[in-house]
Parts: sequence; structure tokens; C-alpha cells
Amino acid sequence: MFTNGRMIAPLLKRSTALLSGLLLAGMLAACGSNGANGANGANANNASQSASAAASPEAAPQTDASPAASEAAGATRVVSTVMGDVTVPAEPKRIAGMLYVFADHLLALGIEPMAMVTYNDLGFPSYLADGMPDTIAVGSGEAPNLEKLLEAKPDLILASKTMNEAGYDQLSKIAPTILFDNENEDDWQRFRDTAAILGLEAKADEIKAQYDAKVAKARDELAKVAPGETVAYMRVQDKQLQLIQPSDNFTLFGALGLTPASVEGIDFKGSWNVAISEELLPELNPDRLFIILRPGQDNKEALDHIMDTPIWKSLKAVQNDRVYIGDANLWFAGFGPIGLGKVIDEITGAFGISS
Repeated sequence: MFTNGRMIAPLLKRSTALLSGLLLAGMLAACGSNGANGANGANANNASQSASAAASPEAAPQTDASPAASEAAGATRVVSTVMGDVTVPAEPKRIAGMLYVFADHLLALGIEPMAMVTYNDLGFPSYLADGMPDTIAVGSGEAPNLEKLLEAKPDLILASKTMNEAGYDQLSKIAPTILFDNENEDDWQRFRDTAAILGLEAKADEIKAQYDAKVAKARDELAKVAPGETVAYMRVQDKQLQLIQPSDNFTLFGALGLTPASVEGIDFKGSWNVAISEELLPELNPDRLFIILRPGQDNKEALDHIMDTPIWKSLKAVQNDRVYIGDANLWFAGFGPIGLGKVIDEITGAFGISS
């Protein structure tokens, strides 16, 4: 929720002992024969049936989930991915995610992940943590703790081509691994891709329809309570105050149709954001100001400094107490149905509209 408090999460500790590394290497080698491509047993039978099909180059994994195929595979199915055909459980029970957006996806579908990486090696984000009491944290997405992941005994790993391609072989020795190549797709297509792996496309479509109805209702109510009001959208990162380009839409200006403060005199240099000095704030002088604060004491001190200046105190939004400070873990990384819905709630709440 919007707050002026500190948002500092404790860093997760990583195991780096040499002995643990040696033990992990041995365990990975031992389970190598049960890799993502199913080299024996029912998996081998399934793989032979699909040998004539070429691996799909498409971004979203494609599944063969027909009843006949499922029965022949012995409760498994073949998913065509950017890494080739992967045999996965027909109904996985212990799912691990290598991007924490997968936690949002799974929880929205009613599934608690067995293991999950964390955002920037911090704890699980507050808006998801309540739904993950038994989920095992396995470090950052950039460098997951494979020992902890192995201990979690997942039967399916959801991963990202961008983040995890280099470590794909190691992941696939722990459990069948789906490498998604869809980070350039919109948030809802990525959610549906995840749901498709689990055979839950219909549920994903229902969730999307509920979100669309929520957005439409919020947009109508905002138009009534704040006609003509202008909004500036900023963040504090790397000790800088950065202005977000309104034409990039985001939720404020895209889904909800709020009016951005004029940025006519500001050069974004082709980027979706640009660092600005406090001297430019009077040019914006919005009716409402949303600031997303990145974690870190340096960022908080930078914002505190700006908020203590005469220029800041002269702004309309400041004088009318219409400045809202949000959590970057939600606003800049909450790209699943739960996170997107909570952003809508925070925006409408800032305008005095109840969800």
C-alpha cells in the first residue's frame, strides 16, 4: 500500500560453502538421468511418440494435452519449448519458479509454489507473502540457490530464457524445466502461457475478464471524482528522481486514462524515463503526484532531501496532500494478476474510491 514508511526487506543469505557445492554437484549428477527431456520410463515412451514433431520456435510453450496423449504418456505430457520437447507431469504438484512473477501467476490460479526466487534477492514481496507460508525461498533469479532448489524436490520448474538459459542444464537435472521466451509479450499473455502449462487456460481467461471489469469500473469512477486533474508519475532509483514517460501508458495513463501533467519541455531521450532535477518540478506542478520508491537507504535519503526543499513545498500536489508513495516491488515488478489488481486498488484508494 502507499506509505511514507521505510520499505527495507532483509537480504536472504546464500550458502557458499565448498562442501555444499560439492554435495550439490553430486546430487545433480545423480538425478541427471531424470532431466527435463525424460530419458527413460514413461517419459521415454512419450518422447518417442513426439519425435517426429519439430521443436517449436514460438515464444510460448505449446502443449499436447489431448486425452489420448495423456493416457499414453502415463500422466505426463509433452510441451514444445524453445529448448525442444520437454516431458512434464500432467498435474504437477510441486512447482518452482525462477521469476517471482510466476508466484503471482500460480497464486492467482490457486496454487502455492513449492519453491520461488525472490526479487533482487530480497524476501517475498509483501503483496504475495501471505499466500506463500510454505514456499521455500531459493535466492535471486539471477543466481538461484540450486542446493535449496534440489531440497525442495520440485516436479516442475518454470523459468525464463533471458534469466535462466545459461543454467538450463542444471535446472533440468533437478526437474523438468519450461523455459519461457515471452518477456516481450504483454502481462496477460504471459499469465495465460503459464496457465496453459497447467491446463488452466479457462481459469486464466476468467481472471482476465474479472480484471477488465475492475479496470472499467475504476476508470469510470476516476473520471467522475477527478475530472481534468493532472498526474505526474515518478520513481526514486539510484538516488535520482526520475520522471516516467506518460506515453508509455503504464496503469495510470493507459488502463485508467488519467491525464498526465504536461512534459512538453522535458527531453526523454527516447527512453521511458529520465532523471530530472527538482528545478523542473514547477513545470510539471501536477494536481496529484505518484512516486515509486526503490528499496535502499540511499533512495529514501534522496527523496527526503527533495521533500525538504522550498520548490517541493510549493507544488499543488504537496500543498493539497495529494502525494502518494508506493512500493517498487509492487508497482515495477507486480506484473501478474494479483499485482496488477492491487495497483488498481492503490490508485483508486489514493483518489478516495473504495474497491
